[in-house]
Amino acid sequence: MKKRNKHYLQSAVVTGGTILGAYLVRKGLEELYEKRTGKEVPKNAYDGGNSFKEALLWTVATGVVASVTKVFLRWAFSAGTDKVLEN
Repeated sequence: MKKRNKHYLQSAVVTGGTILGAYLVRKGLEELYEKRTGKEVPKNAYDGGNSFKEALLWTVATGVVASVTKVFLRWAFSAGTDKVLEN
């Protein structure tokens, strides 16, 4: 396989895997929150059932967890594709 094709393949796998992983982590956090609290995830502070504080804390918490997950997934996928695509 040509070096350019390997680079494109690696880029696609790393990007796709990272996006999918972060999405799954976020959905998992939402499910966990709803099961633990019995309430809907506080995504909208304007909604009558959520306070601004709840919505802000939820946004910060999920943002941090998703970002850290992306860093680890990008590292893992990059290392994995490097090994697989070696000559």
